[in-house]
Amino acid sequence: MKHNSRNSSANKLVALAAGGCLLLASGGCLPETWQRKFIRKSTHQERPSPITQFQDYTRAMTPLDRYRKHYAMFDYWNADLLAGLPDRHANAKAIRHASKEALTELQALRGLLQEDVVGKLDPLLDERGRLDRQLQQGNYTLSQLESIGRMLDKQTREIHRTLYWRDVQESLKGND
Repeated sequence: MKHNSRNSSANKLVALAAGGCLLLASGGCLPETWQRKFIRKSTHQERPSPITQFQDYTRAMTPLDRYRKHYAMFDYWNADLLAGLPDRHANAKAIRHASKEALTELQALRGLLQEDVVGKLDPLLDERGRLDRQLQQGNYTLSQLESIGRMLDKQTREIHRTLYWRDVQESLKGND
């Protein structure tokens, strides 16, 4: 029987040690690395706000640079308009937008030129404005659209001949 009492006292000692460990663990005496392992970390972290400093580059542009920029933008919108016109299923909204933007860039070119060259540009602007109003209203047939495309192509060739930046660089405002 002695043998059995030794076994029961050993079991009591193991149970007592296990209970003590559980008591210590629940009391917050876990090593710090274990605490970090079992504590849930917050997933929401505030992002740092970006630092923005805007610089005005328009004053750094020369009149010739400004003219070339508007000329290139006109060329882009005009090419987009001419590409969309012959298509029977072209997006009418895209055609109206390209026409409006091309006319806006032409008007910006007019504002950069001196009066001697503006006289050449005014008839083209008047005709372009009339065509733009017709395209904005959207009341045209397929044959009228082809006719508008031919007139725009003719105007484009005229604009490239008379308003190319190398031909008018001496006639820019602010070149004095």
